[in-house]
Amino acid sequence: MQVPVELKRKYLDRRIEDLQKLRSTVNEGDYTWAIRLGHQVKGNALTFDFPQMTSLGVAIEAAGKNEDKDSIINLIEEMESAIFTAQQKFIS
Repeated sequence: MQVPVELKRKYLDRRIEDLQKLRSTVNEGDYTWAIRLGHQVKGNALTFDFPQMTSLGVAIEAAGKNEDKDSIINLIEEMESAIFTAQQKFIS
């Protein structure tokens, strides 16, 4: 089944919000959200046809478990870039 474009857009918008929260929580020394978000993205990005984000979710989850702030910050930037690239496909 093909996911409608509008649902894909909403998915990407939610991930942007999630990344803002992730940046904030990691800067506070809380890695719980990193683990949760990474696991969630790992599990659902492919459903929305964003396979590149699946591997980023895996990496964020692992970095959260290792409490690796620097890696998480780098992964946030990578995911933001992936989201931006994906959003460009939807611009008419």
